[in-house]
Amino acid sequence: MHLLPFIVCVALTVSAGFAAEPMAPYNRVLDSELTRRRFDRFAADDEEIYRNAIENGKVMSAFGDKIPLFECPDEDIERTYYFRWWTYRKHLKKTPAGWVVTEFLPDVSWAGKYNTISCPFGHHLREGRWLRDSSFIDDYTRIMLKEGNVNGPRAYLSWPAWATVERAKVTGDLSFAKRMLGDFVANYEVWEKGWSVRGLSLRDTGSAKSSKGRQVQSGFRAERGLFDFAGDREGSEFALSLDGARPLVNAAMWAEARAIAEIAEGAGDTALAARFSAKAALLEKNIRAKLWNQDIGFFVTLGIDGEQDRVKELHGYAPFYFGMPVATSATLPAFALMVDERHGFLAPKGLTFPARDTPGFSVFDGVEAHECLWNGPSWPYATSIALTALGRTLQAHGGACGGVGGEDFAKLLRQYAAQQVRVREDGRKVPWIDENLDPFTGEWLARKILIEQDRCGIRKMKYRERGKDYNHSTFCDLVISGLCGLVPQSDGTIVVKPLAPAEWDWWCIDGIRYHGHDISVFFDRDGRRYGKGKGLVILKDGELQK
Repeated sequence: MHLLPFIVCVALTVSAGFAAEPMAPYNRVLDSELTRRRFDRFAADDEEIYRNAIENGKVMSAFGDKIPLFECPDEDIERTYYFRWWTYRKHLKKTPAGWVVTEFLPDVSWAGKYNTISCPFGHHLREGRWLRDSSFIDDYTRIMLKEGNVNGPRAYLSWPAWATVERAKVTGDLSFAKRMLGDFVANYEVWEKGWSVRGLSLRDTGSAKSSKGRQVQSGFRAERGLFDFAGDREGSEFALSLDGARPLVNAAMWAEARAIAEIAEGAGDTALAARFSAKAALLEKNIRAKLWNQDIGFFVTLGIDGEQDRVKELHGYAPFYFGMPVATSATLPAFALMVDERHGFLAPKGLTFPARDTPGFSVFDGVEAHECLWNGPSWPYATSIALTALGRTLQAHGGACGGVGGEDFAKLLRQYAAQQVRVREDGRKVPWIDENLDPFTGEWLARKILIEQDRCGIRKMKYRERGKDYNHSTFCDLVISGLCGLVPQSDGTIVVKPLAPAEWDWWCIDGIRYHGHDISVFFDRDGRRYGKGKGLVILKDGELQK
């Protein structure tokens, strides 16, 4: 059992104009020394190779008060929660136009302006919505839409409108989204029109050493009512699935259309809202009808040539990630594959991207292969999507879906946390997040390949520790909205549906800035740890909520 039966909904009144107010101190349940101890430990273990605005020596004073505090009995989860805020802070970059969030710390040649890359943009916004200071994400969103590389041949899939609406559910302020409405519409329409790109599916190239994939005319194909894109443009290079109408691309564009309609409705533009609602409805209809493979029970790609794929990949959970109402007795059993070691995605050190029984599944294709392979390795980017999808679906369906429950979410989150380490050459284990990893050994694979290619003279390594502190996934959001169960609502109601293990006697998330108030949510079995009540407790601005 888990804690999902303890669901609390509290009405919350919001004061007008709060969004512009500076951060105020709040009545903490937890001591900020918890953050300081963690950050000091990370600094002692860290080699600060690349620096942005907030250096290691300034992290506590410049960033420590901007994150919610958290504690739980699981060392891996608690450590990784603080570690991921520690690394997120490294990617906050001050530019002449304002703040941006980067993916790589070194300036990589394939990035756009200010070293930004659109691939993790949606993840950055979802994680960053919990920062108590919203100015970072306001700047970043504006810059990416107005100056960044969010569409066109070099762009990767992202979902800025949807992520901005999801952030507004935390802040309680939709005004920023309304100001960006024209930019969201323009971005959607560029993706709708599409562009020609070269696909890198292993089905076409035949080898992870080749870049001779076929040209894919991307964009919305009216004749089948879906978006076609190469897997490479969703960041899934050399995948085993087909290029074409992919689940992640189409679910994301559905979410974008829904978000644009919601923002337009709030802005009083009913015609625009109706136009994008119709786009979303058409996409939902065709995702259900054409991307669900009934034989294998999973959302898959509809290939460019009309072939429905049979390759199961974690991105098949994307419709659930975005909250598309597709959960039925037929689709929910797909979640059982997340805990299936034979036919599904579960491996000892992480979730594999394609299911383990996929023909061509391979974790390591040799040092001459491309380092960014999606034919077997575990990717935190995809794990974030899958675990978010699982958490949201469990919370929406009473704590069980397809035989998978809240205890499975907690186990998978623990596995995800535990993988974020590296054993150094001196034998010391340190916190670490990189690009992809071997799901059977836990070794960071892109790092290994790049080092070996340099050592063997195959390719000179341009960037030392390119993937160190890689910012391409979420984790803190999974803790706050999944494990601790705070489900943000547009009307400011406090909805708590925790997925924390039932055997835990205590846990706490403290200092959530939510609709202009400070919220703390904790579980204290006997009331002794926090001294503010037994069981599941919610505080608003330090006051107990009944």
